[in-house]
Amino acid sequence: MNTQRFYWLIASALLLVASANASVTIQLVVDTHVEPGTGSQNTPADSHVSIDVTLANDNFVVKLAKETVVYDFDKRKRVVIDNDTKTRVDYSLFDTVGFRVFELRNRDMLGKSMAAANVGQVVMAALDNEHILAIQDKPSAPLQARIDGTDMVFSNDSKVLFRRGQQSTPVSPAEARIFAQFVRYTFGGHPQILAELARANSIPAQLVLVTHDIGVTTRTIVVKGIRPGDAVPVDVSVFPARQATASTDPLDQALDRAVAIGPGELSLARQRSMDELASAFRGGRGLDAFLGMMEWTLMTGEGVPPLTPEQKNLLQADTAIRKLNSALAPKTKEDLSSAIDVFAELKPAATTKAYVLKIFEANDRGMLGDRSAARKLFLEVLTFNPNIAGVYKDLGDNLITGFDMPRAWRCWDIGRRIAPQFANFGPVNQFERSLAAGHPEFF
Repeated sequence: MNTQRFYWLIASALLLVASANASVTIQLVVDTHVEPGTGSQNTPADSHVSIDVTLANDNFVVKLAKETVVYDFDKRKRVVIDNDTKTRVDYSLFDTVGFRVFELRNRDMLGKSMAAANVGQVVMAALDNEHILAIQDKPSAPLQARIDGTDMVFSNDSKVLFRRGQQSTPVSPAEARIFAQFVRYTFGGHPQILAELARANSIPAQLVLVTHDIGVTTRTIVVKGIRPGDAVPVDVSVFPARQATASTDPLDQALDRAVAIGPGELSLARQRSMDELASAFRGGRGLDAFLGMMEWTLMTGEGVPPLTPEQKNLLQADTAIRKLNSALAPKTKEDLSSAIDVFAELKPAATTKAYVLKIFEANDRGMLGDRSAARKLFLEVLTFNPNIAGVYKDLGDNLITGFDMPRAWRCWDIGRRIAPQFANFGPVNQFERSLAAGHPEFF
């Protein structure tokens, strides 16, 4: 008997057993070669990577040398487990589709600008971008599919984009769909190609994915083994969250500390905030009281309890509060710069709540285009009070403008956990709904 054919017969038999276990583990080898484009520099060296992938009905698990990544479609999250420290970091699956939507639009605008300017550079076709990012904004011309020897080939005119061997191992429809998800999230692939993979009800022995960007990248994915998966799925809850001390990045440290905040600590922080507010009113410190009220709302998404007439009089008589209010609705760049000066002027008068002024300053500096300074200010605020949900919202907004989607969604998820009903997160919730509705294939 032909050895290769015997292997695939054995693999098929194993898959019959795997269906009872509801998971399949595939051993893959991925070879990547980049052919540089004209004038390109720092071309990546060829790579050879071994990957174990376990496919289940609603998730897949990628095991690499240094980390294990669980893609959970039921909870719409991605959990990255450090194989050495046995700790984890939770991310949102929305960060991937969100990035690709932004990047597709960015590439489209860049291509149009380059074409209009006639700069003489090669402008990537829309279909190439769809293939790289595995996403479409609107239907484009279909790829051409043909049989070449024993391979099925997908191409865009003469440009080959994908090749799959006809030799394959039968799997369940659910496993085929999850295999296509693995390819989508890990390598990309045109939506038409991925839809065909999902419908095939099999795992090909070999795939070749070719993407045309600055150069031409060829990934050859070979199945080296296939076996029933673990009967017991990975329980990510047994892995503690990564400690803040594990990173030297101040942003990661702040987010890791926030993840560790439990309900009890949050409750104590809210009580402390109300106690500080009461103390400011008793001490006649109007600006601190006003900033404390704003801090409370940004922590909880709720208003403070009704004020007494005496408290209202204190706030209304405070000239610093009037000056602050005049700086909180800037309309022009000049207004933004003036507001920043006002915040600096008021900080000495805010004896205990000066850090709240940094929230307003951070947002204004971000609107002026200095995202780095804004981010630094947000992190300074969180060292004083890591329980301010609104700061995580604003910090996430700051990060997404720099295309740092994974940490943007970490911020938003932390903020929504702190204050689930906070109206400030309405646009984030709506954005997620639009991503899920517009690109259901990612979920």
